[in-house]
Amino acid sequence: MRYYKKTAAFLLGLTLCLGNMALPVTTGFAEEEDTTVSETEENEFTEGIFTYTVDSDGNAVITGCSTTEKEVSVPDTLGGKPVTELSTTAFFESGAVKITIPAGITYISTDNPFASCLALLEIDVAEDNSEYCSVDGVLYTKDMKKLVHRPAAIESDTFEVPESVEELGIASLAESRLKSVTLPASIKIIGRHTFSYDAWLTDIDLSHTSVDTIDAMTFANCTALESVKMPDSVKNIEVAAFYGCKKLESIELPSELEYIGQSAFVGTGLKEIRIPESVTYIGYSAFGYDEEERADSDFTLIGAAGSVAYTYATDKDEEYDYSNNFKFKTYEEADAEAEYDALDKAVSGDYEYTAINGEACIVSCSAVGDTITVPDELDGLKVTSIRKDAFAANSAKELILPETVKTIGENAFSSELEKLTIPGGCEMIEGDETFRLCFALKEINVTEGDGAYSSENGVLYDHDKKLLIAYPIMKEDTTFKAPSTLEEIADYAFCVGTAKTGVSYGNGFLEEVYLSNVKHIGNYAFMNCEKLSKVVFSKDILSVGECAFLDCHELKSVRLGDKLEHIGDYAFGYKYDSDLKSQIEQGLVEANKPYSTVDGFKIFTSKDSLAYKYASVCNIETVTNTVEIGGNNVNKNFAYVIVGIIGAVVIAVIGLITGKSLSKKKAEKKRADVKAKAAASLKKAEEKADEMLTEEKADEESDD
Repeated sequence: MRYYKKTAAFLLGLTLCLGNMALPVTTGFAEEEDTTVSETEENEFTEGIFTYTVDSDGNAVITGCSTTEKEVSVPDTLGGKPVTELSTTAFFESGAVKITIPAGITYISTDNPFASCLALLEIDVAEDNSEYCSVDGVLYTKDMKKLVHRPAAIESDTFEVPESVEELGIASLAESRLKSVTLPASIKIIGRHTFSYDAWLTDIDLSHTSVDTIDAMTFANCTALESVKMPDSVKNIEVAAFYGCKKLESIELPSELEYIGQSAFVGTGLKEIRIPESVTYIGYSAFGYDEEERADSDFTLIGAAGSVAYTYATDKDEEYDYSNNFKFKTYEEADAEAEYDALDKAVSGDYEYTAINGEACIVSCSAVGDTITVPDELDGLKVTSIRKDAFAANSAKELILPETVKTIGENAFSSELEKLTIPGGCEMIEGDETFRLCFALKEINVTEGDGAYSSENGVLYDHDKKLLIAYPIMKEDTTFKAPSTLEEIADYAFCVGTAKTGVSYGNGFLEEVYLSNVKHIGNYAFMNCEKLSKVVFSKDILSVGECAFLDCHELKSVRLGDKLEHIGDYAFGYKYDSDLKSQIEQGLVEANKPYSTVDGFKIFTSKDSLAYKYASVCNIETVTNTVEIGGNNVNKNFAYVIVGIIGAVVIAVIGLITGKSLSKKKAEKKRADVKAKAAASLKKAEEKADEMLTEEKADEESDD
């Protein structure tokens, strides 16, 4: 990640830190109006209290005003030239309380020439001015779509921006006495420094506007600001946008936010921040630093695993001598902690629990030992539920839950658990990743009962064994044969970690899988089962989910039937490709995922089937017109020949058996005839088979 030097991003900001700029050097001013025109610098002239230049059209542009008068009127002409423009420095740190603008002014610098006029109470514009107008002393464009400047010294501490306004100009409401501002839904643009140094502003609600950028230093040094609501339309928060907002202790970032600039939240009261997944860039010292750029080591970032939030938390750069060491939590961890903190908890022995409707829900367990048998009561309350993450930090190898448990929360078990016993009366196991951290799990057993679950050979199913829920990752069997009742395999069933966590591990022992009656296979079901080399599907298979067999490196072919109705992306024949990922990140290749096809992978199927179409789109080789015989794929025509041979031999055998009932002489003759016919048939079949094999070999050589 590239950063600029620590002060670089503030150079422009510091030149506009209203009220903190050095006073310009002046040569004095006249007590009375002086109409003498003198040239003070090249192309710059002075007449009375005004300094001006002449533009290419011959019009005067005011560049300065030196006077102690409280009321200043902009002249119609200077040096005989019509005055049409006010430059950025026209009223630099003027002490005027009222400024009058004539009809001839057609352009006022967008950098706001009134920004440093801290005593200003009123701006008055001639009614016949074609470009600007004033309402209650506030300067707007004539169409009332842009608020140019509200004088800083106006005493009212509340202000309601008119409904027509779409843009708040640069520093338009800065260094004011405002405590609250009401913004209309029409607002689309808020310029830099708009609210900076508004030391009394306590809250701002932008949520109903359509603003897409919080510009540089928009709220810089709003030291009383406690509450900010932003719309989802905000994509960018620019440099030092909330710099020095000391009382801002919490803020919800927009869900579609993409860019957070350098020092955006330096010097705020934030102790943690939740970063949306949409964010792709976080600038240097954006979070976790005070105004002296000292890092807060206790600052916490919350974000997705592997996101830019995680990168920022640990980012470093030797050139600029910084090294972030902030705390980082995933969304799931942060949410779990928040829920845990909100619980009304009690402790009984080794167990922490919360009472729900007069029953105990186990929250955590500090018991030690290889085997833990959970009690069915705590402080006289029946244990009926296991809260999510309850045993996630426990080191037991075997866990036996009581028969009273009805509900088990998501991610309830630890990475060290090897054997789990679930009560037969359990009615619900929450979430689709309950076992996502169970990297050592070898078996799941369900006791007898009328609940929602069952087990067979250490594998977890629903009650009727129609759905396979979880196959332990460390189960050492090399072959799995699905029960005849099994119709569906759940998402992530044979792997842990899964796509949601950014890391996935499949069962490392399975080599062969037989799915006799399975119709549906879920997303990521067999992902990363690296030794899996053979999968026999049901002829009635209907759907295979996304990435179902991703990174099954030993699986070189599959046979798929004609009844398939859905094949998810990257379901067959793909592997993770680190080189492709690098090319995608560098913009060298356009691809949705860093997955490439497995060399030599084939799909055996019928022509024009869904599997055939999938293979064609993915550039995977297909083999058609084959059948499986004895575990081998055989050309159908060749199979017909083999069947013919077998049929001939069978007929011969039947004839021999039948011949025993004939007379000896007739039987001998019959046997001789049958043998001759069988021999002839066999020879003919062998010749035909040789011919077909020769043709197939020639076709293969031609294809090569």
